[in-house]
Amino acid sequence: MPPIASVDVPASSANLGSGFDCFAAALSLKLRAELHDGDETGIVLNARGEGAPRDDQPAGENLLIRAFREGLRASMAPGAGAWRLEVSSMIPSARGLGSSAAAIVAGLVLGAAVGRRQVGADELLALAARLEGHPDNVAAALYGGFTVAVGDGDGITLRRFKAPETWIPVAFIPQAEARTRDMRAALPPSVDHAAAARQAGRSALLATAIMTSDAGLLAAAMVDELHQPYRIPRLAGAAELMELARDRGAAGVCLSGSGPTVLAICDSPVTAHAVEKAWNAAGMAGMAARLRFDTGGARLEAAD
Repeated sequence: MPPIASVDVPASSANLGSGFDCFAAALSLKLRAELHDGDETGIVLNARGEGAPRDDQPAGENLLIRAFREGLRASMAPGAGAWRLEVSSMIPSARGLGSSAAAIVAGLVLGAAVGRRQVGADELLALAARLEGHPDNVAAALYGGFTVAVGDGDGITLRRFKAPETWIPVAFIPQAEARTRDMRAALPPSVDHAAAARQAGRSALLATAIMTSDAGLLAAAMVDELHQPYRIPRLAGAAELMELARDRGAAGVCLSGSGPTVLAICDSPVTAHAVEKAWNAAGMAGMAARLRFDTGGARLEAAD
């Protein structure tokens, strides 16, 4: 039987250097989730793929199931239901590529698709940010492209930008994992005021580079003083990979999220190939991959 609904959700890379906790970009690695009628009341999850949500977790702890239930509630779906979720993912977990954000968005979108009430994208974003704890990755996963999402007591202010057509993301995805909570713990409780001021300027420069497709600004715009200096020493090989990408002509380079993945943005296929080749030849445990920026975000298909 065909699914009741299915959704494809992209990976995401947050921070992009100077855009700490607000900037993100959607990437071409995908999580796919299908919703089927179940055989008995409750939710059954079957997951596969390197980054698939673990189906052996209790339902109350699994992010995708929690998000699915939130989507059901938001859309005023009938109280009792029999559901089966089939999930496959290309997004490796605990690598700084938004695997949890993709699971949250997939669950919410599918839950919202089967109720009596239509749930708008802004409401989905607010629900996703609450489950994830911050809006950056979930915004890119939901909307695609480059996003800037700033949350405060009054909600989330979001702007989405098209990915410049000539920009090519190249990622080095290590075999070793790095948990976001551990990387958060590496950050100091306060930063120097002058460093914060420089960071604000670079973040504005990053937005300008994206809006104007000016890759020449990225080298300066993606420099970071708020999180990378504290995280890079804990990530074996990250500093060397970043320097290697710059030497091969990458327009900008950063940790993807909190790492350990390193992301380079290149402005030509020649440069992207050079960075990918150099990273794969560096002898580090992991894999370099030339990706694409996703432009569509979460894509829902529902049965008629």
